[in-house]
Amino acid sequence: MMRRIKFREPLAEQIKRCCLLLLLLWSSLSPVHAAALADDWQYQLESGEDCRLSTMLQADCPERDTLMFMTTNQAVRIWFKGELLYERGSFAPVRFDEGAVLHVVKLPEFQGPEPLLVELYGNSQHNPGFFNMFFLDSELEQIKRLYYFDIPVILALPVAFIILVIMAVYQYFYFHGVKRLYGFISLFMLAFFGWLISVSYFKYILLDNPAFWWYCAGILAYLLPVSSYLILAELLRNKPYAHMKWIVRAALLLFLAAMTGELAGFHTMNGLMALYYPLMGIGGLAAMVWVLKAARQGDYLCRAVLLPTCMFTVFGVFDGLTGHFHLLPWRTFITPLAVYGFAFFVIEIMRGQLRQRQMLERRTAGLEQKAALARRRSDIDALTGCFNRNRLKSLLAAGIARVQLSGGVLALLMLDIDHFKQVNDTYGHKTGDAVLMAFSKVVQSELGQYSHCIRWGGEEFMVVVNATDRDEVLALAEKIRRRIGQTEIAGKWITCSIGIAVWQEAGDRPEALFKRADTALYQAKNSGRNRVCLTDGESVN
Repeated sequence: MMRRIKFREPLAEQIKRCCLLLLLLWSSLSPVHAAALADDWQYQLESGEDCRLSTMLQADCPERDTLMFMTTNQAVRIWFKGELLYERGSFAPVRFDEGAVLHVVKLPEFQGPEPLLVELYGNSQHNPGFFNMFFLDSELEQIKRLYYFDIPVILALPVAFIILVIMAVYQYFYFHGVKRLYGFISLFMLAFFGWLISVSYFKYILLDNPAFWWYCAGILAYLLPVSSYLILAELLRNKPYAHMKWIVRAALLLFLAAMTGELAGFHTMNGLMALYYPLMGIGGLAAMVWVLKAARQGDYLCRAVLLPTCMFTVFGVFDGLTGHFHLLPWRTFITPLAVYGFAFFVIEIMRGQLRQRQMLERRTAGLEQKAALARRRSDIDALTGCFNRNRLKSLLAAGIARVQLSGGVLALLMLDIDHFKQVNDTYGHKTGDAVLMAFSKVVQSELGQYSHCIRWGGEEFMVVVNATDRDEVLALAEKIRRRIGQTEIAGKWITCSIGIAVWQEAGDRPEALFKRADTALYQAKNSGRNRVCLTDGESVN
């Protein structure tokens, strides 16, 4: 039974629609070109209503043989040349929405003007049916048209996927304090990525199940503001003037109410959109005010998130209102383009992490430099600049390893300034310190690359020597002794005694080497000073 079509639009829009309807009725009385049908049919049905739209098709453009149109919660039949050509949907009330269906119908060949009848039935009990995007064209042009409608989604999908991967990596590798923010961003991007697929047209290639995609799009539409508010709540967590938790709770409560009512069969998922869009607008506006205030206080993340917050709020409300109230004759979305604003936010996060990493590296480098300086100070004698006794063990270990690897001789020389106590007692400790500094410089000037001078304490010094043989060690010790005796040290003439111990590879130990060098020095002192002695008491000079 044919029933009257109801329009819920302003007066100007009603006049426009009436003119279009008169044009359609005129086209049913006279032959028309197929292209005249494009973009003109857009009707909304109440539950249980049916509508029949008819026109005449000409055969002068045989390549335009494919019908494409979209219905929302409607059953459809197409009659061509008096026969049923296409049928989809239930022509009886259904409990759950059947969703938005994209119909593509191939017309059979015909010779002359033939009648085309489209029969529609609104089968949802609570959701008004809607019919739009009616095009008659070639199959190639229909595919192009769908591609053009999907351009915002196509542009957004790879960016959303990259952001999702980046946030997953950041959440896994970075410290606990930032993981909550990265987790909320990942949740939002996951919901956004799923929503992009569910509102695209190529989804029918993946799965031709309109009800599934209808409920996916609805559920994810409710989750998008919830997850985005969680991000803003995390960014504004320490701001006493921001009350994002109440907006999060309101969005979450609306989502739970919509899902509960939908499961009970009340079609609340679509019915509560009258509250969804005002909440989205109010929540987004309040968040923008708080984020702007935090940005002015120097929060760089809040300054970066201001752009995507504004874009998602404005684009989302625009798409929601135009889609829910069918304000446009086509079905496309601009919200996907807001992902580029979100990409700016993610780039700022990465830049901030890079700055923090660089600052941490500089701080670490500074600490390492301080630690190295502290270690150096702990190993260096402050007065003479020689190594102190803390370094003797490591120098001996390095010398032993070098001998075992390359051969040669390792020797330990123990030096003592003769009658140094008299210098201190006669000229004072200041002069004594000058003598020690000058003495250490003379000794170090005679040493090679693998020989090191250590101040053992007081006027006693040690030299770790790596040489090719024993004679080279003896020659070095004698050269040092003679140089000290022939050089005016801090305005004074002094001498030194030297004891030598050579490393015995088989079973020798550093403690034994040190004891033999001390014994040799003792022998040099008792033999009259100003001489070099080996462990066995043999005097070189």
